[in-house]
Amino acid sequence: MIPMTPERAISPLTAVTTVAALETLRVAGTVTGTSMTGVLLLVCVAALGGPLVWWLGSRAALPLGLAAAAVARLVVQVPGARTSFVAAVAAGVALAGLVLVARRSSLGSVARAVALGVGADVALRLPLSGLDPVWRGGPAGWTVALLTVAALGAGAAHLRRHPVPVPAEPVGDAGLALLGPALALYGPLLGSPALLAARAGVPWDTAGLWIAAGTGLAVLALTRPLPAGERWVSPAVATGGVAVVLLVPSWPAGPGVLLAVAALPLVLRRALRLPLPSAVPVPLGGTALAGAGAALGYALVALPSGLGAPHIALALLAVACLGAAAVVLARSEPTAPAALPGAFRSVVLAALFLALPPLAGALRAAPEPLPTDTAGGMYRLMTWNVHHAVDRDGRLDPEAVLDVVRDSGAHVVVLQEVPRGLATAGGLDLRTWLERRLDLSTVWAPAADRTTGNLLLTGLPVLDAVTGELPGGDRSAATVDLRLTDGETARVVTAHTGPDLPQHEALLRAVDGDPHAVLAGDLNAEPGSPGIDAYLAAGLHSAQDGAEDLADRDTAVSPPRRVDWILGGQDVTFGDVRLTDTDASDHLPLTATVYLD
Repeated sequence: MIPMTPERAISPLTAVTTVAALETLRVAGTVTGTSMTGVLLLVCVAALGGPLVWWLGSRAALPLGLAAAAVARLVVQVPGARTSFVAAVAAGVALAGLVLVARRSSLGSVARAVALGVGADVALRLPLSGLDPVWRGGPAGWTVALLTVAALGAGAAHLRRHPVPVPAEPVGDAGLALLGPALALYGPLLGSPALLAARAGVPWDTAGLWIAAGTGLAVLALTRPLPAGERWVSPAVATGGVAVVLLVPSWPAGPGVLLAVAALPLVLRRALRLPLPSAVPVPLGGTALAGAGAALGYALVALPSGLGAPHIALALLAVACLGAAAVVLARSEPTAPAALPGAFRSVVLAALFLALPPLAGALRAAPEPLPTDTAGGMYRLMTWNVHHAVDRDGRLDPEAVLDVVRDSGAHVVVLQEVPRGLATAGGLDLRTWLERRLDLSTVWAPAADRTTGNLLLTGLPVLDAVTGELPGGDRSAATVDLRLTDGETARVVTAHTGPDLPQHEALLRAVDGDPHAVLAGDLNAEPGSPGIDAYLAAGLHSAQDGAEDLADRDTAVSPPRRVDWILGGQDVTFGDVRLTDTDASDHLPLTATVYLD
């Protein structure tokens, strides 16, 4: 039996700490959003590794930092503890722990361990339908959390008894700060099956295979001696792969992720050598600046909501800076980096990640169907803005969304603000989550960046579906023709509009004067607004206005306003109209039975 020396222990500990850091950072991104207070708190806490090293010394600070990361990971598993303050502190502590453990690892070991940590992070979420163990809870979520905490705690105890010597190839203090942008590229972007599935238009499990394959190639490449020309190739491949994912929302995003995930660890291996400039004063050591820089770099790249122009620019800038640092530092290398030890175990572990997507699909429980009996020319319809599946307390809770959908008894459900890889929704793919839990057909109408959009769910036969952008380019709509039990055709038009009148006029064209059509969604228009007046003038009428006890009720809670609508054509009547009180979103579900006269 091979003894577990400190040098052998540090690499797997780096991988486990990477997993813990990614999970806590996603929690902080969901709970705090883009709050500057949360970002500043994250940066300040992540910098505490510096004072810890100054106070205790490097050898004693490392086990304490790992123990603190274990406690932080355990705390965020407790539902009631996930406040903005606690989540930001926990993420900062986990990031500081990663910086401390990386300080005692060699360059190549850090790059490989981070790659394996990202692969393990994806593999852990695949059996949970893409949901983080933190948000999953229950036996599965708690098992993952306790195993992570146990590994960190055992590692801290081991390193307390057996301190780690300074590695032959130490990581530079500025290089440690580059871990933040690297994690931001990995976690919400390259390591997000949800985002890749939405961008490439592939199933969730297929997206997981692309990421796992990239991880395997990266680990395999690190086990081989690198040729001299690689110093230019890896940065170019990593930058090109990220650019394809961000700028080409179609099938090339899959190969783009594979190439970027495969090349980024090779870039990191060199970029992590970057030292702080000699002119920078570091009274508490470079560890404090490294932690603060890592946290700030992560926040700048990862926290902008969606994939708008600022987010794309920052992500491309991050990978370009990593590549530039790798190229510059490669020039000063006397020889090309050698192969890393322990190749066989690492390659086998990376290869196992490829088995997780099909295994996760095989173990999936049978879905439950939505109602399909629409005899008599009637069906029940619900519209709901789900606010990215984040409830009013800032918790990511797709189970609550699922419960409301099930309890509605609706044959047709139209949802707005459905997340697919959105960083502020923990990277959740709500479309896939609902498809796996319900036996139904879906029609997806993505917004411009494809990380959010409108979703129609139904168990009824879909005769035709047309999706497209609304005027303005950043919002979408879907027009779906359904067949009812007795053979009638029902047209449902759904969208999440802005207040601009041209968007409402586009929806009227989609209704196309069909007397049996129903328009439903978050129209961001209140009674008496130009948009609603245009619908009423065209002969549509409101389900909610026809229910006397609901006519004055707001459909959105924060701030209170009435912006969600179900509007029917001339030969449509409504019955049993309801607003459901729920804390699962900042909007209330609006449900009505639709009768085709």
